Amino acid sequence: MYKILERKEIAMRNVWFKVHAPHVVKMLQPGQFVIVRAFENGERIPLTPVMWDKEEGWIGLIVFTRGKTTMQMNTELKEGDYFLNIAGPLGNPAPMRKYGKILAIGLYTGIVEVFPIAKAWQEIGNKVHTLQVTFEPMIILKDELEKAVSKHTAVGVPIDSEKSFPENMKNVTARAREVVRAMIKELKPDLVFMVGPVGDQKAIFKVVKEFNVPMLVDLHPIMVDGTGMCGACRVTVGGKVRFACVDGPTFNAYEVDFDELIKRSGYYRDLEMRAMQEYMQKLQGGAQ
Repeated sequence: MYKILERKEIAMRNVWFKVHAPHVVKMLQPGQFVIVRAFENGERIPLTPVMWDKEEGWIGLIVFTRGKTTMQMNTELKEGDYFLNIAGPLGNPAPMRKYGKILAIGLYTGIVEVFPIAKAWQEIGNKVHTLQVTFEPMIILKDELEKAVSKHTAVGVPIDSEKSFPENMKNVTARAREVVRAMIKELKPDLVFMVGPVGDQKAIFKVVKEFNVPMLVDLHPIMVDGTGMCGACRVTVGGKVRFACVDGPTFNAYEVDFDELIKRSGYYRDLEMRAMQEYMQKLQGGAQ
């Protein structure tokens, strides 16, 4: 059992959990993740610790309400409650070397994964410029990043209430492409790093490729056990099958088969929507 030491809502649909997990933090390095099971018979979900304290033994997790499980976590879990299981750290640490100038991009909540990596890159002597592009109410970690890296840019895209959510997401993608193109021209980075939805990763990669700049991406495919046993997180990289959990999550963007990953990522979308709707109906019934 892992006690929740602190809980607070930090932005639209985002909740911060400070969790006592001494065995995790003891070996944790930037770029690694954990698998969390919050409830009995609950789904196991991968989350990236955004910050931690090895002496005090806690990790900080930001949970975005994306589906039924994350909604249940953000709705029902309070300070003083417990996560049932936390497995980790899992995955490989991000490559720590002196690249020079780095543009580290987090779309939507991808900035959560970017934060510890960008901070560590800055600390070993790189000049890191971070970028978050998201809906205006979802800007997070702005103050923390401004203190941790050479420069941080947060771009908030207004939500058009007359358009559907997918249409609004297209606006974020279009704005991200514009900003990234301009920043590459200005900064002339030695490396671009990105975390975000795979469709957006493909879109930004096309921009980066125009300038022939090296690019790394953290891939977040469907994941079950996180230890390479189930094969659910398989991705094709360099023409070979890789498992994001044990071979990644960081890969060379120039070698990733984005189209295949986009198709696989939407495989359970209908079931996920149904589970979310059933949970929302349960909440509404309990409120009556």
